[in-house]
Amino acid sequence: MESRNSYKLFTILMIIITIGYSVVALYQLGSRVAPETFWRPLLAGETVTFDFGEIKKFHSIRYFGGIGDGQYLFELSTDNQSWQEKLKLNFHGVFDIYVWKDALLDGEGRFVRISVLQPGGRMYEIGFLGLDGKEIIPVQNVIQNTTPAILESSVHRIADESHTIPELPSFLNGMYFDEIYFARTAYEHLHRMEPYDSVQPFFAKILLSIGIAIFGMNPFGWRIVGTLFGIAMIPLIYYFGLQLFKKPSYAFIGAFLLTFDFMHFSHSRIATIEVYMVFFILCSYFCMLLFYQRSFYEYPLKKLLIPLFLSGLFYGCASASKLNGIYSGGGLAFIFFTTILRNYRVHLKIKREQQNYNNQDSTPSSSNSIMVFPLYTKRIILWCLLFFIAIPLTVYALSFIPLLLVPNRGHSFHDLVQYQINMYNYHRNLKATHGYSSPWWQWPLLIRPIWMYQGQGLPEGKIASISSMGNPAIWWPGTLALIACFIVWLKRRDTTLFFILAGFFSQYLPWAIIPRLTFIYHYFASVPFVIFSIVYLIREFLEKYHGSKYFVLIYLIIVVVLFVMFYPVISGTIVDRSYAARFLRWVPSWIFYI
Repeated sequence: MESRNSYKLFTILMIIITIGYSVVALYQLGSRVAPETFWRPLLAGETVTFDFGEIKKFHSIRYFGGIGDGQYLFELSTDNQSWQEKLKLNFHGVFDIYVWKDALLDGEGRFVRISVLQPGGRMYEIGFLGLDGKEIIPVQNVIQNTTPAILESSVHRIADESHTIPELPSFLNGMYFDEIYFARTAYEHLHRMEPYDSVQPFFAKILLSIGIAIFGMNPFGWRIVGTLFGIAMIPLIYYFGLQLFKKPSYAFIGAFLLTFDFMHFSHSRIATIEVYMVFFILCSYFCMLLFYQRSFYEYPLKKLLIPLFLSGLFYGCASASKLNGIYSGGGLAFIFFTTILRNYRVHLKIKREQQNYNNQDSTPSSSNSIMVFPLYTKRIILWCLLFFIAIPLTVYALSFIPLLLVPNRGHSFHDLVQYQINMYNYHRNLKATHGYSSPWWQWPLLIRPIWMYQGQGLPEGKIASISSMGNPAIWWPGTLALIACFIVWLKRRDTTLFFILAGFFSQYLPWAIIPRLTFIYHYFASVPFVIFSIVYLIREFLEKYHGSKYFVLIYLIIVVVLFVMFYPVISGTIVDRSYAARFLRWVPSWIFYI
């Protein structure tokens, strides 16, 4: 056993890397500035005119839209009498929301008129760019021409927050990738609107909405809660590893590897729902580990039931965050019944010992223990019907409360049932294709990362990318480590290895039989168990070859070096294209630029 000082040392080191990770993860997470007021025209033919005071030369417009579809006609005039058509803007409230976009408006004039061809879209802000495509031309006056009096004031909102218009549209000031589904739905929950995303349960999006409620509907607001969950995963996996390996040094190695994994980093900084699901899966397995390691003959029933209750609660949270979380139930059940079986074997042993004393005058000290197993098992299984069926179903059902709160829609219990049917049918029948999809067997090999963000409008020779992929120094050795661990388990039947492998395969193997479109980020829930397999082999290596800790240190340094090398393409940092081409594109299918 390691000394108390060793526990303190590695706990302090864990706190240090958690703080360091927090700083890096929060750095350039997203702007806290975004337009808050919007114009939502309700009538076709409605017009608004911008007066710039004198004739200006225009290059383009930069606009920030919200929920709803719309179509607008832009015209230029020098005298507010004769107009020249310059741009028809088709705004799609699915892919164009909460992101700054540019559209060419080449011409000159003193006045710009916008006519509504299709009403319904929310337009938060419009900026008019000069010939250099950078300078924002200030608007002197906004004139609403044909609008009912009730809408008279709303049109001014599209030119009242010019300070929010960025010099360069990017992920820092707008949505990217699947944020357009999940962050939008979180906003809709807050405002009791019909949710757009109806193919996943709502719990993670409720958590996501907390950041929006506190910081506003801006990139920082819709990302911060997920980032905090990603940060919290570091101490969580440390204490998980401590319970698993019983030594803080090995627990620290596990936390260290997670800290510098690329996928953990990128998915902690995007407003999607994977990080919430994975966090709760880890919590659920950690609590199941407590039950797995406790003997019926050493712990009172209460201390066996508490971790089971928490495991079931967290399992419900994972399943209510994303449907993939349901898969973890298979591993939890397998570990649970294995624990029952192990205690049953102890029961049989005690029973045999009891029989050996039947013809003797004295009785063994364990004579009262013969009733422990049947009594405990009956009560535990009955309680688990509540913990792993009733409670998860309740948490899952409660996650749909935002749907019931939508006014004027009359959603009922029948709608909740229909939602489940629709979700099932969507995932079962999904036939979509995607250029960055990949089958389950490719994920551990890092064959096809998914390119989530590409910077636009950058100087020649510069790129900005965010890719969802793993750290090669973790994922590739981790694949070999899993194979080695499985072979070792076949020989030793090691209980620690059993738990690691059960956790991994319960997250990974279901994807082998799922026919729908899949992506590399579906491997995220398996990564903590990959890391634990590496730590297990490191423990075996260190305890067999004393003095070999320097090899482990070199390995950890390599992990950090690769994180630093690839940081630009997992964070969206602007970098030279030549750097990515020369040093980062190890595999042709690793796409960071076009």
